[in-house]
Amino acid sequence: MTYAAHPFPAIFAQLRALRKLIEDLEEAEKHSSLRGHQTVDSPEAIRLSFDTLSAGLSDIETTLATIAEAMGEIRKF
Repeated sequence: MTYAAHPFPAIFAQLRALRKLIEDLEEAEKHSSLRGHQTVDSPEAIRLSFDTLSAGLSDIETTLATIAEAMGEIRKF
């Protein structure tokens, strides 16, 4: 199979890289001070935003794994 036909390994690699970049951004945010119009809930809202990003990536990974399995590209887990 060619990359164009079944790019699953490349997609999963990109998702891992994106997850790492988001984790790095979250870590950097923990060590910075918030600016602008802040409320008491701003740190919590930012943490929830990172949680949402992580959950979204997990959903994408699960969906792609299901598609890859259906196409016979990976074994059933």
